[in-house]
Amino acid sequence: MKGPRDNNQEIQISPNPGCKVSYTLNNYQPVRCSFIGDEPLFFLDTEDATEEAGLFDAAFIDDLSLEIDAMEHKLNAYDKISQQFRVSDTHVADLFAESCDEICGGSAASVPDMASFIRRCSESRYLKTLLDFAEQHGVALEWSPLAETADYDRNANKVLINPGLDKALQVLSAARELRRVWQHKNGVLIDPTAFYPDQGILINRIQEADLSVSMVRTAWEMQLAGDKDAWVCVENSSLSDLGRAFAREACNDFRSINNGQAALGVIEAWFLSERCRKMDRKYIQRMLAGPTEKSFDQSESISRQAAANLIYALGETPYGKNYLASHVQYILDDPIFCEIRDRANANFLWFIKFENSYSEAEQSLQKKEAVTQGSQNDTTAPGEKSYTQENETEIIAFPRAESGSREPSRKAASGSGKDGGTILPFG
Repeated sequence: MKGPRDNNQEIQISPNPGCKVSYTLNNYQPVRCSFIGDEPLFFLDTEDATEEAGLFDAAFIDDLSLEIDAMEHKLNAYDKISQQFRVSDTHVADLFAESCDEICGGSAASVPDMASFIRRCSESRYLKTLLDFAEQHGVALEWSPLAETADYDRNANKVLINPGLDKALQVLSAARELRRVWQHKNGVLIDPTAFYPDQGILINRIQEADLSVSMVRTAWEMQLAGDKDAWVCVENSSLSDLGRAFAREACNDFRSINNGQAALGVIEAWFLSERCRKMDRKYIQRMLAGPTEKSFDQSESISRQAAANLIYALGETPYGKNYLASHVQYILDDPIFCEIRDRANANFLWFIKFENSYSEAEQSLQKKEAVTQGSQNDTTAPGEKSYTQENETEIIAFPRAESGSREPSRKAASGSGKDGGTILPFG
């Protein structure tokens, strides 16, 4: 590999002749061969990685082969039915043609009927239970063009849905916000800033991931009931990776829908995607905006325990098994769920943690100083000497002897004719 030319001299950067990379700037090629990285501390390691002999034993290879075969079976099971959910290449143009009159102002958009919308949502058993839960707590569904897709207004106790959305997207957005209502009314929609930064990052992620689980599960149950529009929307949108993770488990074993295995697959796919980086950036920018009131700031262990209880509660569903119950400790400790992957986010988080620890240390010193001053100013019992900062160096004289004699006197020890020692009077 060769670097830039300087006075007809070639700089040998790395002895890697098989690598050929180059680029140009304004039709000029300043570098013949180079590696370009997106990280500030990117560097090239030229050491050849050699596979160590005996690194994998036969038992490990057999277990790995079984896992690969099981994964291939799941992939093939869903690939057989996934073709029916693909849209044509002219799908976007068809949508534009359908909305042409509305875009040009030729006709006003009509407001959908809420009763028919709720009947359609009831085709999913999961979404039906969320609708019933919201009704029990006085939360109503309303159309509102002010909502981008759908929003849960806590103060008004309403779920606002944009009437101009595609019908399938309306259903998925309603499922997301109704799950948010469930989180709120069950006490698990806690502000992540109430935790220590490390646990706050995880809580912020998993709250959002749980909303994605509700959307995917609703779409799958609706397509089982015959309404395939919602699943077509999932398959051909940014939710496709999450939908496929759910469908692979559901196609392989239908019991995975209720026992939580399919939902857990969605959680894993969510954390393996770039969604973590996006959510971390929003959360850290919010923390940088100003100080927030914390609820679990007594110690990091208390914050961790509270986070564990919250994750357990988030795994509860209206029916079926808790899909996070047996994985709480794994989620708290595994880097896949907790690691900050963006360098800028990691730097900002370190700054926030440092600032918090500095503030805590300063508050601790102020409390100790207040306690010390309070103890110094306490009144003492009658006849006792009060020690304060003003008289710390005061010399206290013991009372003089009544005889006034300062000469040493000798007294014999009782029961003995010998001197018992010298007794010196005070004063």
